[in-house]
Amino acid sequence: MSRLPCLLVLLLLAACSTTSTAARDVVRVASDLDNPPFAFVDDAGRPGGRDVEMMALVAEEAGLELEWRRMPFEELLDAAAAGRVDVVCATIGVTPERAQRVDFTRPYFETTQAVLVRAGAGEPRWLSDLAGRRVAASADTTSGRAARARLAASELVFGSKSGLSPSERLLTREVDAVVLDRPSADERERASDGALVVLAEQLAVERYALVVAPERDDLRERLDAALAALQGELARLDARHGLAPPR
Repeated sequence: MSRLPCLLVLLLLAACSTTSTAARDVVRVASDLDNPPFAFVDDAGRPGGRDVEMMALVAEEAGLELEWRRMPFEELLDAAAAGRVDVVCATIGVTPERAQRVDFTRPYFETTQAVLVRAGAGEPRWLSDLAGRRVAASADTTSGRAARARLAASELVFGSKSGLSPSERLLTREVDAVVLDRPSADERERASDGALVVLAEQLAVERYALVVAPERDDLRERLDAALAALQGELARLDARHGLAPPR
């Protein structure tokens, strides 16, 4: 998945608000906006996706005004830790290491870490088949964490000099497997016309949560309360965007 290097400030106001804008607290929300169906920028330059819609609902529920800031994925946690943004909404998985630097809300989406491989005879079909094989994962992410924990017998590959997408890396045989969040792995399987397949065994449970800048307990509590109140709406959002529960 590409991570755009530019920084773009985008404003989104919650729709159908019963609270005047002047009475709302402005919250700076950062995202790469580069992970459909969760978040993206459409052809007209507007943010869209499941998480963008969720944040509009959260803002309405909590009485907030959202100021979206677009930045590369690898800069998001640093921005929150330094207080340059208030919230990060970018399918960030909760880990103990990250929780030492920033705060997390209650999880808003649960999925798994999955392994994408080539289809066909002689290709891996179980995690045990990955022993000695080249398995790609992103360093310092939940995919890398899961790969280190479960695939120690594999030849783990962090980073890529080729610049190819995960699917292209598999199809060109640069690697034999790629660790991805399940929604991304499923999407790549669907787009491959049968050339790629997701292994039935999962590596780890993955829970996405909003990242909150340190020492913003007041904001985290407001976000938690809004997420708890919106559970039914969030389930409908998942269904509308084709996001199934973990298998």
